[in-house]
Amino acid sequence: MNIMMRTCWGTASRSVFIVLMACTPALLLNACAPVISPQLMEQVDRNLTYGSLANETEIEVVQKQVSSSGEPYLTDKSEGRYLVVVDRFLDPAIYRSGRDITVAGEVQGSVQRRLGEIDYRYPVIAAVELHLWKEPLSPPAYPYAYPFGYPYYRRWGPYPGYPYPY
Repeated sequence: MNIMMRTCWGTASRSVFIVLMACTPALLLNACAPVISPQLMEQVDRNLTYGSLANETEIEVVQKQVSSSGEPYLTDKSEGRYLVVVDRFLDPAIYRSGRDITVAGEVQGSVQRRLGEIDYRYPVIAAVELHLWKEPLSPPAYPYAYPFGYPYYRRWGPYPGYPYPY
């Protein structure tokens, strides 16, 4: 019985090995084959870059008062919104809603668009300079150890063993 089991197992494993060896070259050749036909690849302009395709970005900005350095104040007061047109691609993951920017540019006119339920006239500004401000840091955690803050907290407490024995 043991001899027959070994023989059957040996035959089965050889069959699987032969099938795998036959399929492996086919899989490797398919992995190297281009997914786009050679006829179409001959027509591709390989000098074309992504930047030349995505060469303009439009940003909707909420107007805020700025400090003498040009940084927007953290306020809820605004005189309205405007559109900024930049002649290059700006990644929307970086220039996303909530980030502060300062823009200097030329007024190009205005355009009317839908804002919520109303038609809104946006002034359009062609950006000459654009500054993206760093995101504000979250407030620091309470820097003193619980339950007693400086100057009352020391490693040994007000007297030895208080509040916890060391």
